Amino acid sequence: MRELLSQLEARHDWRSLTVDGHEWRWLDTQAEGPATILLPGSVGDSAMFVRTLLSLGQRLRLIAVTYPALSDPAQLADGLAAVVQHLGLPPGRVVSSSFSAYWLQFYGLRHPQNVTSLVLGNGFVDGTDLAANPMFDRAFVEGISAQDLHSEWLTRVRAAPTAPLQQLQEIMLAERQSPLNLQARFLGVVRSKACPPLPLPDTAITVLDCDDDPLIPPHVRERLRQQYPGARHVSLPSGGHYPHVLNPQGYEDLLTHPT
Repeated sequence: MRELLSQLEARHDWRSLTVDGHEWRWLDTQAEGPATILLPGSVGDSAMFVRTLLSLGQRLRLIAVTYPALSDPAQLADGLAAVVQHLGLPPGRVVSSSFSAYWLQFYGLRHPQNVTSLVLGNGFVDGTDLAANPMFDRAFVEGISAQDLHSEWLTRVRAAPTAPLQQLQEIMLAERQSPLNLQARFLGVVRSKACPPLPLPDTAITVLDCDDDPLIPPHVRERLRQQYPGARHVSLPSGGHYPHVLNPQGYEDLLTHPT
């Protein structure tokens, strides 16, 4: 995975914008045509989409955005809107993963004029959905320091069997994602509250999940689907919590064949 990251960053330069004192960073493949924004989940920066960016970046304009250490969904939504305005993007598609699938709903709520479609990937409705998982116990996440949380996750990743996802997460945590950034995202998860109804047609929304996702159990997947009953519902048979890493072909098919 390190070699793939090197290839990606040799091909595309990081850009940044400071919004209300917080730095937003992105990689833009700058291909012709409409842009698709990619947002990572709790672990890692937007190069978590390295396989997608390398595979599709010359055919599709993909803008992979790393968001700062913020937990409030409204601040995140407004920050993304500032990036979109800075880049001069017309209304377009935004694709999310995990925690960003939660706060992207607030982007659709607060900035519907920027949206043609939202892809809510491996997401949830609110913090109660994940509260049974010890990793997302609110008292634990709020009671541990940023450094200790980061150290615990890095230890957990290093103890896992060597595999592409494990390697990518280790690089992200050891070298690229700060303790404060990781903590902010986890706080955003455990404190999350359901987004009000969006001023968008359900047909503008795709709910993506994976049958083998170890973090988002079946009843949570179903709850998000029911939140948007008229949306396009796509369930991949494999991909875990990171289909862009574990099922790249299925994920890329979704991006290249949006309907």
